Amino acid sequence: MALQWLSCSTAWLLLLVCIVPVDMQSCTGGIPGIPGIPGTHGPNGQDGVKGEKGDLGEGGQPIRGQKGVAGMWGPPGRPGMKGDMGLPGPAGYPGQKGEKGRPFNLSNKQKSFFSNKRAISNVAEMNMPINFNRVILPTLETQFQGETLVNGTFQCTIKGVYFFSFHVSAKSRVCLKLMKGSKEHFMLCDSSDSFLVTSGSAVLDLEVGDKISVESSKYNNIVVSQTSTSHSFTGFLIFPTS
Repeated sequence: MALQWLSCSTAWLLLLVCIVPVDMQSCTGGIPGIPGIPGTHGPNGQDGVKGEKGDLGEGGQPIRGQKGVAGMWGPPGRPGMKGDMGLPGPAGYPGQKGEKGRPFNLSNKQKSFFSNKRAISNVAEMNMPINFNRVILPTLETQFQGETLVNGTFQCTIKGVYFFSFHVSAKSRVCLKLMKGSKEHFMLCDSSDSFLVTSGSAVLDLEVGDKISVESSKYNNIVVSQTSTSHSFTGFLIFPTS
């Protein structure tokens, strides 16, 4: 397409030269010649050096609008993980010195106890208190001696909570009852082909005047011996309640 255009241009130039007389002379007096045919396009040139960065346009300018209205509070988040234990704090100031305590006097403390054994050769009567007639610790000083049992029965003189226990030897079969007054607190029975020892214990809340005893039942094959120490009845005050 380019070569065709060049050919047409050349023909028109030759035609104009033929029609229009040329009245021009060169510096040497000669007549200028006919222009030559333009050459073909040369190869593309190499890229030039990179230019400097241009200025930002209007669209590139940061535009900050007005602050919007605060939104609504969101729902509470889930509880976070438990943190590590902190360091111990500084020690506090020492408190004020307390009042001096009262001197302890054992003789002024409320006490009530007994510990007796049975040293009687006769057989215990059915449904009657077993008579524990001999004190186990008779050599204690007067201020430390326990309560006196009347026919094997303890009578409360200090309102409070008491502990009681008993041990009785028997042969083949025996049933014993811990009595509070005329009421049976509990019964224990035991049997064996030979001799045996039956024991029981209880904690009771007593009022002043209450009576505690151990009674036998129709099964009362209790061993009878004045030298036997296998029959014992013990009780003591744990703490007063008045």
